[in-house]
Amino acid sequence: MTTTDSMKVWLDGITLQVADVERSLKFYQHFPGAILEHHRPKEFALLRLGQATRLGLLGFGAPSFHLEISTNDIDKVHLQLRAGIKPAGSPQDSHWGERTFDVIDPDGNRIEFAGG
Repeated sequence: MTTTDSMKVWLDGITLQVADVERSLKFYQHFPGAILEHHRPKEFALLRLGQATRLGLLGFGAPSFHLEISTNDIDKVHLQLRAGIKPAGSPQDSHWGERTFDVIDPDGNRIEFAGG
C-alpha cells in the first residue's frame, strides 16, 4: 500500500485480549514507565509505554491480540485496502470517540484501523 502526503498510516499500539483485565493491569503496571491512561474496570485498560506506544488490555473473548493502526483519513484507507483485502466491515463511529474498521489477516489476527 502506498500513501500520499495527505494520508498517513502508523502503528499506534497493540491490544491484548485478556481473561482478567484487572489481573493483567496489575502485571503490566510494573513495567518501568508504564502510565495508566484509561480504565473501564473489568472491560478495558490503556497504558502508555514510552513516548508513543500504547498497550491495551481488553476483556473480550479468548486471550489473543490485535494490532492498532492509526490514520488521519480512515475512509480513504478503507477504500484503498478494499483493492486487495476484504475489510470485516465499513468504518464505524465507536462509543469511545474513534472511527474504526477491522481487517482479519490470513491467520485470523485482527488488525484495527482507527482515526479521522
